[in-house]
Order: sequence, then C-alpha cells, then structure tokens
Amino acid sequence: MIFETYAQRKRMHARSGEEDVYVYDEASAHLRHQICMTLAEAIGEYYVFSGDEFHNPPHANEWWEQIDRICRKEIQSYLKYANERNLAARFLNFLTVVPHIDDFLSGVELGCLVLSLIDDRHDFKERAALQKAGPAIEEINQRFVQHGVGFQFENRQIIRIDSKLVHAEIIKPALSLLAASDFAKANADFMTAHRHYRAGEYKDSITASNRAFESMLKAICDLEKWEYGKGDRAPELISKVRNNGLFTHDFDKSFDAYIAMLKTGLPAVRNDAGGHGEGLLAPAVTAQIARFAINLTASNILLLGESFDAYKKARGR
Repeated sequence: MIFETYAQRKRMHARSGEEDVYVYDEASAHLRHQICMTLAEAIGEYYVFSGDEFHNPPHANEWWEQIDRICRKEIQSYLKYANERNLAARFLNFLTVVPHIDDFLSGVELGCLVLSLIDDRHDFKERAALQKAGPAIEEINQRFVQHGVGFQFENRQIIRIDSKLVHAEIIKPALSLLAASDFAKANADFMTAHRHYRAGEYKDSITASNRAFESMLKAICDLEKWEYGKGDRAPELISKVRNNGLFTHDFDKSFDAYIAMLKTGLPAVRNDAGGHGEGLLAPAVTAQIARFAINLTASNILLLGESFDAYKKARGR
C-alpha cells in the first residue's frame, strides 16, 4: 500500500505536464528501501530457529531459501553478503547496497517472481506476511514510476519502459493478450525482444520482435487450420490471414494501405537492421530503432488479436 505524502504530491504536481523521462542506470536509496519493505511485507518473515521452540511459528522460510539459493548460484556479487544467517536480511541487504543496477534489477525480478508464485488463497498471515502478494507487485511497479526509474515487472520479467502512455495503451495490453496459451511462442519471442533490448543487443531485439509478429500470425493460422508454407514470412502470412477473412472490420478501401504497412513496416525494419548478414560499413542499430520495433510489434499484435476476437465473434464462437 502506498501512502501519498505531502512531499510526494508536491513533486508530482511539479512534474505534471512534463514528458515522460526515466533513468535506467541507477536506483536511489529511497526506492531500494521501499521495494525491500514491500518484498518483506508480502513474502513474509524468515524465522531463525533456535531448536527450543515449543511450536512452529508462522514463517516464509521456504520462499527465502529459494531466493537465496538462486542468488548464490546466479548472481556473483550476492556472495559478498552470504554470511548473514537470516536469509531475508541477507537478500534485502543485497538489494539495498549492491552498486550495479543490473544486479539490483535481477534481485527485484526474482523477488517479484516469488510473489507471483505465492498462492494467496490461504491466509497470508500463515507466512507472517503483512500484505498479499498481488498488490505488492503492483506497489513495486508504482514505486518504479514514482521515482522515474524506467522498469516494470510484467509477464514474470523486469522489462524496460520508455513512455507511460505507450506502456499503458500498447505494451501492457499486448502482454495481456499474449498471456493466452495459444500464443505462447509469440509471447516467448516478444519477451526475448525485451531482454535483448535491455541488454543493449538491439539487432537481436529487432529480430526477436519480428519473430514474435510472425509467431502470432502462425498461431492464428494453426488455430484456424489455415495452411501456410514452411518458409512463409510476415508478408505471405498477412496475405494468408487476410484472404481467409481475419479482418472483419468495416474498413473502407484505405485498409489496403494498412495491410501494405503491416507487410512492409516491421519486416522492413528487421531486414534493414537485424535480419541479414551485413558488410563492414553497415550502420549501427540504435536503441531508438529497436524501441520502435518493439512498440510496432506490440501494436501489430494488438491489431491481430483484436481482429481475431472479432472474427470469432462474427462466427458465434
């Protein structure tokens, strides 16, 4: 739960009307403290047993033990904090002081992943928690926004965001659509694009974005048993779904221009920037181009998903 203080309201009022500006290479001590408190409140208490207990007190030791085991195995800088006996304190201290932003985000991602796995159908007080897991994830995402740090935990991963509007209106709805099991391959490709983008691997990000778009088209074809060639790419697949009546919207003739854009937009970005071998003088792929490819992929996926829903409803399904 976020309690909005006077100082916070004053800062938000001063920033109102400004363009979204996020930082990606640092996390303030205050943000770290707030996230650590939220994780501790929602995961629950780590109880250090003395051996003299007459009963088993409420605790969340199993979750903290899993976090600690993964951190010791996967995050080298975490080993500096491995002497603390209380595993919750060990992990939260790591998040508080670890200097590298990627290590901090890796820890936050793991903590949020644990929260997403916790079953809150039972009393959360059984693990000595102060709040439920789902609202805690929402709070952590709000803290990132509050501090202007451009990351969110979505679809069980930390992803980078560049605009609140684009994220709320395009990226988040696309992720929600891709969460359906029918689109698992497209979802995996799209999340891979985000991982490459966050790592600065922009060519790979563009290639994965295009794969996500093509995987979405193929999934629709598979669901409707529309045949397509093994080597078909986006332009051929778009023609296939259109010829089979996917786009049932009441568009005028200008829709042909949208279809042409679907065929040439993202595939062209991929071919020019990320899809083929290149010579010595090939231009570098920038973060802006990779971000454009991710946002365009999300928009295209939304169009396909909404069109598919309309197609099924028109047939009474």
